This record gives sequence, structure tokens and C-alpha cells, in this order.
Amino acid sequence: MPSVKQLRPFALATLEAFLEASGRVVLVQQPPEPVFQQVAMRLGEARTVGMAHRTRLVDRLFVMLRGFDALEVHFLRPETEGEEFSVGRIEGCSLVVPDPSVSKLHAILRWHAQAGDCSVRDQGSMNGTWVNASSLGPDQDRMLNDGDALAFGDAQFLYLRTETLHAHLRMASPSRG
Repeated sequence: MPSVKQLRPFALATLEAFLEASGRVVLVQQPPEPVFQQVAMRLGEARTVGMAHRTRLVDRLFVMLRGFDALEVHFLRPETEGEEFSVGRIEGCSLVVPDPSVSKLHAILRWHAQAGDCSVRDQGSMNGTWVNASSLGPDQDRMLNDGDALAFGDAQFLYLRTETLHAHLRMASPSRG
């Protein structure tokens, strides 16, 4: 995964070129702690770890944004209406989240081309899926909007349209003309 800092040189590309290379939407997160990555790798197919504590999602977003350059960017490249992206801890998921609080198959993101955004559905995970600090109920789809806070267990993300990321990169780019 590239960091925001690694993407900065691409901020000078046109929005069209950036979208072509990146896809329509991104998930941005703080790099996972190495110890959590190791625990998640050891868990493999084993049962998900219950969350020991849950920080408030909205508070964590402010911390994330202060270290914006270090954040990791996960590009989603939906091409067709209804295309799905699996989110989970194990290899084979579209988005592998190496966190022990994330279930093997935690959630599904579904692309809605007309809206230009994804919806999210929890897949019966142990620690839940959260949008803007509100838990999703069983079998509940929630449309995501540009800038939403999204969490799978304790793994926290910011959901952005790619054009929003591009605009932020351009604003902060030192070689912008």
C-alpha cells in the first residue's frame, strides 16, 4: 500500500489521469501496529479476537489526519455496477486487514455506479462494522459518503472518493504550480 507521502508526486497529474490509475474510491488508514499484524498472521483461520477496548472512531480520525502523510491508501477499482469487495483478515479478501479484531470475512463493500459510492454490509463479524461511530445491524446495508469514518472491528479507515484524495494531495503538494 502506498502512503499519502508516496502519492504526492502524482498530485500534479490531471484528475482524469489520477482516476484512471487509481480507481473511483479509496480507504485511508493509519498503518497497522506491527504487533497486531503479527497476531493477525498467527491467527490465520482461527477465531477472531474480541476487542479489548474500543477507541472512539471520530476522535481517532483527528489523530489520523494530523499524520496525513503517513497514512496508507487502499485503492478500490470498481468497474461494474454491483461489483463487490470483500474485507477480512485472511488472504483472498479484496482488502486484507491484518488486525486480530477483524473477522476472517468481516464485511462486503458494493459499488453503486450511479451514486459514485459504495455501500457496506457486515458479514456477521464478531466485532462489528461501524460507520461514523454507528454500528451496522445484521443484514443492514449502509451507503457510504465521501469522508465517512469506517471501522471493521478496531481497524479504522476514512472512506474517500478518489477526486477528494487528489484535491488534498494537490493542496499540500510543495511543487504545485
